[in-house]
Amino acid sequence: MNATHDPIPVYLDQNVLSELRDGKRVSDELRRALKKLKANNVAFVYSMTHVFECRDSVRPETFVSVLEELPVYLMEFQKAPEPHLTLSLGKARELLLEREDVSHQMSRLMDDMLHVMQFASGWLGDVEVQSIKDEMIAKITVVWETLQTDLDLDELGLEVARRAQSAFTASQFELASIIQSLPFEQIRDEWKKDWPLLREGLPANFAQLDEVPDDKVVSFLISCLDDRSKEEIKIQTPAGFWRNPAMRDDNRLVGLAFMLFMCGLVRDRRVKSGRTESRLQHFRGQFRDCVHIENAAFCSVFITCDAGAARLARSIYAYAGVETKVVQLKITDTKAGMS
Repeated sequence: MNATHDPIPVYLDQNVLSELRDGKRVSDELRRALKKLKANNVAFVYSMTHVFECRDSVRPETFVSVLEELPVYLMEFQKAPEPHLTLSLGKARELLLEREDVSHQMSRLMDDMLHVMQFASGWLGDVEVQSIKDEMIAKITVVWETLQTDLDLDELGLEVARRAQSAFTASQFELASIIQSLPFEQIRDEWKKDWPLLREGLPANFAQLDEVPDDKVVSFLISCLDDRSKEEIKIQTPAGFWRNPAMRDDNRLVGLAFMLFMCGLVRDRRVKSGRTESRLQHFRGQFRDCVHIENAAFCSVFITCDAGAARLARSIYAYAGVETKVVQLKITDTKAGMS
C-alpha cells in the first residue's frame, strides 16, 4: 500500500460487526463512533475469517448490511512479488450469501482438528473419542460430496468420470484413516504428564497474570516453561520476530497467541463448561480470535469489543514487535466509548 495516499487500514473484530447489526442496543451509537474515524482517511477492513464466521451465523444477511453500509473492505494480503494489502469493496454479498462451498467446509475441518487439543486438556469432559472422530469423518464425506457436485463428473466422459470417482473415494478413505489414527489418548496422557510441570511454574492463581503489564506478560509466561519449550519458542517465535518479514508466515502469531490462551493469559469458562457442542463452539471461537489478531497485525489499528482479545493482542504485539494499535470499544447502555 502507498502510505502517502492510501487510507489507513483498520481491522474490525468479529464482535464489532455483531454489535453493528440492526436491533443491537448500541448499534446506532457504535456506527456513529466508527463513522467519525472514517472521516480521518480510515478504511475499515474484514478478512476471510470474518466470512466463515458470518456464514455460520443464523442470519448472514444481517452482516452483509453492516459491511455494505459502513462500508467495510475485504482485506487480502499478497506476499508476492512484494508484501502488500489489497482492499476490495462489493464482495460481501457474494461471499456471505453464496452456496456453502468447499473452502468453507475445509475451514470447519481445520477447526475440528482443535478437538485433539481440547480433548487432551480435559476440556471436553467424558466425551467418547470415537464420537469425535465419527463427527469429523462425517464432515469429510460432506466435503467430498460438494467437490463431486462442483466438478460435475457426468460432463467428463465415462472413463474420466470413473477415474475421478475412484480418486475421490481413495482420498476420502485416506483422510478417514488419518482421523481414525489420531492419537487422542496418547496426547491426553502426555498432557497429563507435562501440564503439572508447567502449572508449577505459573502463578498459583491465574488471575495474578492480570497484574502483569501487557509488554511483560508474554516474556513472563515463556519464562515459566521448561528449557525445551523455551528453546523451541526462541527458534520459532523469538522476541521481535514480526519485524522480520520472512517470519510473518506459517501462522506463527496465531500459534503463539493460542499457546498463551492455553496457559491462561485470557480465560473463558465457556470452553470448559456446558454442553459438549457449546464447549467445542467456544473453543473454536478462541482459536479464531487468535487468527483475527494475526490478520490485524497487517493493519494499522485493531478494534475489538472484547477485553480478552484486546489484552491478548496488546501482549502479543508488544512481544512480537507488531506496530498495530489496539482499540477496545467499551459498550454501555448509553454510549460506545473507546479506550
